[in-house]
Amino acid sequence: MKKPLAFFNKDQGSSGKPITAITSAVNPVATPTDFVALASGRRTLYDIRSANQAAGITIGRFKTLLGLPAYHWVLLAQLLVILPHLTHLPSWLIGFALVTIGAQLPSIKARFSSIKSLKRLYQGVQMVGFLAGIAGLWLTYQTAFGLDVGIAFLLLCLVSKLWELYQRRDAFVVLNLSLFVLASLFLMDQGLGTTLIVALESLVVLFAFIAMNDTDNDSGEGRLRTLGLLGGAAIPLLLVLFLFFPRLPPLWSVQLSGQRATTGVSDSMSPGDFANLSQSTELAFRIEFPGALPPQSEMYWRGLVFSDFDGVTWTRNANAQAIWPERGLPSWLQEAITTVPAAQRQQVAPYRIILEPTQQSWLYGLDYPLAQAADIGITPQFTLLRRQPVTQQLRYEVLRLPSMRIDTELNPQERQVNLTLPRQGNEQTRALAQQLFAQSGNDPQRYIAAIQTWISQTEFRYTLSPPPLPKDRIDGFLFETKAGFCEHYSSSFTFLMRAAGIPARIVAGYQGGELARNGEVWEVRQLDAHAWSEVWLEGQGWVRVDPTAFVAPERVEQGMDALTQNQGAALFGSGASAQMSYQQFRMLQSLRRLSDQASYYWQKDVVGYDQDKQAKGLFKWFKITSIVQQIVWMAALGVSLLAIIGLLFWWRRRRRWHPVDLPLVQLSKRLSRRDKALGYNEQEGLLGWLERLQQQVEGEQSQAALETLKQDYRRLRYGRLSSAAIDDSDYQQTLQSLKSLAKTIK
Repeated sequence: MKKPLAFFNKDQGSSGKPITAITSAVNPVATPTDFVALASGRRTLYDIRSANQAAGITIGRFKTLLGLPAYHWVLLAQLLVILPHLTHLPSWLIGFALVTIGAQLPSIKARFSSIKSLKRLYQGVQMVGFLAGIAGLWLTYQTAFGLDVGIAFLLLCLVSKLWELYQRRDAFVVLNLSLFVLASLFLMDQGLGTTLIVALESLVVLFAFIAMNDTDNDSGEGRLRTLGLLGGAAIPLLLVLFLFFPRLPPLWSVQLSGQRATTGVSDSMSPGDFANLSQSTELAFRIEFPGALPPQSEMYWRGLVFSDFDGVTWTRNANAQAIWPERGLPSWLQEAITTVPAAQRQQVAPYRIILEPTQQSWLYGLDYPLAQAADIGITPQFTLLRRQPVTQQLRYEVLRLPSMRIDTELNPQERQVNLTLPRQGNEQTRALAQQLFAQSGNDPQRYIAAIQTWISQTEFRYTLSPPPLPKDRIDGFLFETKAGFCEHYSSSFTFLMRAAGIPARIVAGYQGGELARNGEVWEVRQLDAHAWSEVWLEGQGWVRVDPTAFVAPERVEQGMDALTQNQGAALFGSGASAQMSYQQFRMLQSLRRLSDQASYYWQKDVVGYDQDKQAKGLFKWFKITSIVQQIVWMAALGVSLLAIIGLLFWWRRRRRWHPVDLPLVQLSKRLSRRDKALGYNEQEGLLGWLERLQQQVEGEQSQAALETLKQDYRRLRYGRLSSAAIDDSDYQQTLQSLKSLAKTIK
């Protein structure tokens, strides 16, 4: 049963007199000191020293952070444990957690003069808060199962436990539960940043444990040394477990309960979407090519295909989401894969994509992609779809199909889908399409060239900060603002195609990228987000046309990064704000590249350390051929490390003797083996022991030796030679005499 909460005055000793019994008449003003200290035995978790009761309890000034009382370290640890969950847990739960931590401050608890009312109030808040939290989790996630629900429930349990933080055992329970809440971060992300956060906050929790067992140390001296010893001993064991522990595949997988929007290509496109993405240097995915890189102008990373247009937004067609592997690849595609010409075989070689979490199910690959994974399919529009959303970093291999004619025969349903336009609106664009198409002799290819010429000869410009558009957005862009980004050009071009009776659609994904600093990996960032058009031509099938290249060919040939370097602040608009945006963009880009490079090696060599890498590297070095040998090696190295650590601790803490005392200690051990009564007793001094020994030994020779031994000892420890250097000739001569005499005594 929990002991009742009581506020004690340290100056009154441990008699247990409650603070309410201490009146201001006894001592109106007490010296303010640290009022929070972990107690031991029957005393409560925090101990408050009285100040003027009328003015309330005042907070003492802490000399150093390390010297903070254990109670404050417990609360500080809880704050740091909760903050990393801000990005993925409900805001109301985080707010409740912060309020709970604030309510545990001694200055808040001390405002309640009645002990019983405080405990009754906190118990009520605990129960109501926990039940309301359960209801809130159900309303937020609409399910009782799921990874994020489990993490949120674990945090709710920690927060509820804080409302009964009275005794030492409560603090230990809270700190242990905090480690589980910290570890749950790895269920959401295993990146380098998350690892550093968990490691740092684990040290804070461990420091709180140390403070809990070091309550009488007001200065905090030695706590960091203890933390270093514990952490230093754990790191070698951690490395052994990481390298040798068997890499087992997961027995089950968990998914997030809800879809959270993240930076990336969404399932619709309207003006402004890609412009916002292209001002972000966040990493989208990495690619590991087995051979030579394809030309940058050919790096179109295909994602979604948009066929439906309502006059403002382009979206996917609901009837075009079938996945081929469920009904088998079409014969023409199977034949194209198996009969690849020798000159194009290198192009079909698989490459690996490392995709960052998107919380979406579509993937990316070079036109035209074909994934080599059981849980990844492909639609007739060549969109890669995964059965489950990408909630964690995903590695998958893709085949780039050779150049071929796609859908040379277009069925009536698909033709109708890719010709449909709103019945009204954008009349100027419709008229322009009819005019240019007629001037081109109703030839689609000549019509495309005519549109390119018209755009090139008109004052169109490429910008990340386009002006707002009127209701008829296509007309507004083509005839008024004439300034936009890739979605403006692809949307307008596709509209012009359909207005002339030519099937067309928009493809959204990424274009280009850049080589990483290590020169081995290709990186594609959000700034490389792009949209282009596909036009269906008789006898050729779907043909890619990128209308952005009509006005900004360097965007396609050199990439978005080169474009921003060439055009500078002009790409972000005009004036001082554009210059500021550009400088901020360049600075963040440099910092993010360094961070992403470190993250890449962490994911590749640490998180990606799987069975294959373990077998090819570690097992080959140690000649391990079975899991039994693997476990034996791990156990042997673990025991060896523990033995080494134990020896180091023993060596640091071994008893050290003065060079003059050591011969006498050795003499005592030798004599004790014959008669324990002749041995040295630590309660007596060495000179006193020599006096007693002189009376107990027999033989004039031994007694004379002991007399000379006492004289030499006095000279070396208390006489003139005590201040001499250890390498002094007289000192060394006398010390050698003392050692020789000690050996003659029997």
